[in-house]
Amino acid sequence: MTGGLPSQTLVAERIEKHYPELSSALRQFADFVLAEPLRLARMSIHDAVATVGVSVATANRFATAIGFSGYAEFRAELIRGFETLFAPVERLKQKVAEGNPTYEVMVASMREDIANLEATIRNLTSTRAEEAVDMICKAKRIFVAGFENAAHLSGILACGLELTGANVRVIENGGGAVGAARQLFKFGPDDLVIAIAFSLYMRDTVVVARHAKRHGIPLLAITDTLKSPLAKVADVSLFVEAYHEYNPPSDTAILGLIEALIAGVASKTPDAAEIAERFAAYSYPWMLSADADWSSSK
Repeated sequence: MTGGLPSQTLVAERIEKHYPELSSALRQFADFVLAEPLRLARMSIHDAVATVGVSVATANRFATAIGFSGYAEFRAELIRGFETLFAPVERLKQKVAEGNPTYEVMVASMREDIANLEATIRNLTSTRAEEAVDMICKAKRIFVAGFENAAHLSGILACGLELTGANVRVIENGGGAVGAARQLFKFGPDDLVIAIAFSLYMRDTVVVARHAKRHGIPLLAITDTLKSPLAKVADVSLFVEAYHEYNPPSDTAILGLIEALIAGVASKTPDAAEIAERFAAYSYPWMLSADADWSSSK
């Protein structure tokens, strides 16, 4: 039920909860809130009702129907819900205005990533790590769901897991949630969905995760906090500290956890080395140089 309105906001959660019991007029107003939240937040109540085509009384009834004392409290919460959305933009403006030397900016960025990785290590327990790896190793089929930046990270995770012998699929280019459904309708309790999303959480990823939960498909989440909509439905969640001043979330920290997860799965897969060797032999004709050395000795 969340279109333009971020799904993790209080207003979005309350609309989703109360929507089935709203009258047609109240649903009409709710639909406008979901579709045009920023536009509505800038309007007075009189401009809002004129745009939607309902009365002031209807707007007030809508606010109370979803748990607010009145329209003023509803609008204030609607505006507050976008603070998280625009906080990275404001931080970027501030950093740009500071005019720091390029070298200092680059070093600070990398140090942020190092701090994120260290925090992620501290937050990872042995129990949670074992649970996540066991879910992957036991799954007959795996579907990795991620959109926007997370789509690229999903592809890296899928490639790594395939080289351990896992049967992995990702969302096809341009497929969206429907493309995910094309794969997931065949999945069941012996399979696994891995969902990747960070604040601000992509709606399609949350939809896919909730679909998996409703249909009894085990769900592993890679996300940021317990407040994440993925963490609320996942069987197991792996948390990444991904703060970044210039470009949140930090893909470096997320990728670090993904590569660690692949390593964990490989360590639990007896024939992982044999699979990797077969792939290396098969892909050799496409390599630029037979002398490539990936060791750390150079």
